[in-house]
Amino acid sequence: MLTFDEVFTFEHLYDCAHECCNGVRWKASTQMFESSVLIWVARLKDELERGVYRSKGFNHFTIVERGKTRHIQSIHISERTVQKCLVQYALRPLIMPKLIASNHATLPGHGTETALKELREHLRWWHARHGRAGGVLVMDYHDYFGSVRHDELKAMYRKLDMDDRLYDITCYFIDCFEGDTGLGLGSEISQISAVFYVNPIDHFLKDTMGFHCYGRYMDDSYLIGETDDLVLALGCVESLSLARGLTLNPKATNITRLDGGSFKYLKKRVFVSETGKIVMRLDRANIARERKRIKANARKLAEGEITGESEYQSWQSWQSYASKIDAHNTVNRMAAERDAALERALKAPPRRLICRTEANLDPRSRGGFLMPEHSDYR
Repeated sequence: MLTFDEVFTFEHLYDCAHECCNGVRWKASTQMFESSVLIWVARLKDELERGVYRSKGFNHFTIVERGKTRHIQSIHISERTVQKCLVQYALRPLIMPKLIASNHATLPGHGTETALKELREHLRWWHARHGRAGGVLVMDYHDYFGSVRHDELKAMYRKLDMDDRLYDITCYFIDCFEGDTGLGLGSEISQISAVFYVNPIDHFLKDTMGFHCYGRYMDDSYLIGETDDLVLALGCVESLSLARGLTLNPKATNITRLDGGSFKYLKKRVFVSETGKIVMRLDRANIARERKRIKANARKLAEGEITGESEYQSWQSWQSYASKIDAHNTVNRMAAERDAALERALKAPPRRLICRTEANLDPRSRGGFLMPEHSDYR
């Protein structure tokens, strides 16, 4: 049995404190925390040992991600340290052996790339045995994080091999979210709990119903099989989900025949050709957002709001993302649109874009980030 003292050691808290600073060291609050990290860790360990540790509450703010409004409940970096230590040294080691191998969210070595890679493998496996017969059931939950029942989640944690003190602090972090249902976006324990919550449904589909081609990424999942089997599986998933307080999103949950068109999974458009080739392309909404971003960055660059390096990094980020799937022609078209947008914004003759950290907005200067297409400038 995993014990409280084995998890919350000074060394574990110290390592987690530094990990929490990664990527946010530009913040003044993070710099202050890291400058006195030993004092903070000693204080946290003392409060945890005496059983008097309390949350500092949430910082509420709203973001719009891909046109969808999300309400974030972020936590203080000291609380992030405690939660990371709990998840990294207790919950994750206890939960991972119980998850199916096709669950790809939040876990080390997994991610959207591995989820899409396995989808390709499952489609190839199915096509080698059944051709384009059957279909794909894609499922998505409505307000997934906001529908998780606290009592059900805590009952699942109670079955893990941990002592009472670890269980109590886990339940404390869950109860920090108001009401009897819902987990907030912004804390690590919410992420691992969301992955764990639908684990019984995953095992039902894999072990009881015997589906080989099944995968999940957080609240998005797919199932490949005969159409009649998929209809039966959908009914079972709906019943099991309702028992856990979850409802499927009717707009994003559908069955698509493999020989009848494409289906959407993790913001990718996927279809299987007659020869068995698996084609993954970008969603149109993603291309439209990048087109708007290109025009906005070109305008900001011309007005001096951003540097050439920042604009180039923004483009490289999307280009790298798009290059991992079958989007070669799309990337080339967007690159041409980007060049045209930069030319129009800077009102300059045709020039070649290069990345320079010393970039400025004077295209006539050799220190500028735009250089003419002549060998003299190479």
